[in-house]
Amino acid sequence: MTNGSATGAERTAWQQKIYDLQIELGIGAEEGLFCCEYFGECSDRSAGLGESEGRKGDWAYVGRRYGEASVGGKAARVLFVAMDRPSKGKEGEPSFLEYWRTQAEWMEGARYRGNPHMGGVDVELKYLVGDDEKDESRRQRRCQEFALVNSVFCGPIAARTASGEPLMRSRSSPTMKRNCRKHIRRLILALEPDIVIAQGNGPRDGLRRLLHDRVVIDSWTNGKEGQGHRSVELVSGQVEGGRPALFLLTGHPAFYPGFARKSGKLPDELERGLARAREEYTGMA
Repeated sequence: MTNGSATGAERTAWQQKIYDLQIELGIGAEEGLFCCEYFGECSDRSAGLGESEGRKGDWAYVGRRYGEASVGGKAARVLFVAMDRPSKGKEGEPSFLEYWRTQAEWMEGARYRGNPHMGGVDVELKYLVGDDEKDESRRQRRCQEFALVNSVFCGPIAARTASGEPLMRSRSSPTMKRNCRKHIRRLILALEPDIVIAQGNGPRDGLRRLLHDRVVIDSWTNGKEGQGHRSVELVSGQVEGGRPALFLLTGHPAFYPGFARKSGKLPDELERGLARAREEYTGMA
């Protein structure tokens, strides 16, 4: 659990809800150990994840200021649903998961935009709330104002290039994605987000399968045939048993030409989508 560094009275109310959910589901609350009832099924080689190479996952990161993001002058609970969880690193090196496990590390990852994943989170949140790129104090606070869950909790070791670098593509099976959607639904129910931002084809497709009463508010593409993964869609809807929310369904930020995490730049499609989400949220009762 990425909130493992906060215990007892140190947890916020939202962090406590995730902790309680772990206990309720019988998964346990030991840091870094996510092993649900489906792990055996997902570990079957026919499902794409071998027991010897499988990596158990973590629960959601919940920032200490979750619910305090100011979107159009209104407080908002903003949840990111990101790509499949990172896979195990090179032999002898700490895994990406182990490196980013604690709250402080997640916050710093977004603050310094050290990789396309967390850099995309911070830049998109900056555009959503309308922050000044040069305001470092806002960035420090902003990086505690969101929650994030990966679309697949556990995963196989990444495939590698000839030089040994991990290939940044999903190797999760339909079985894994289907089982993890059940947990994502429970997390959405617990965190009650106002705005959910999908980052990647897997998160986008998974959320579409979860949503009821889905209504497309607006959509954008870059106009290039065969580049559907670069489209952006803003919809309203709700998961079963949940409250209505806005869902901004996008590809991974790094797939969009014009994304520059270090300088805080987004391509037109994403910028327009975030501005439209802010406008829509501001006008909601």
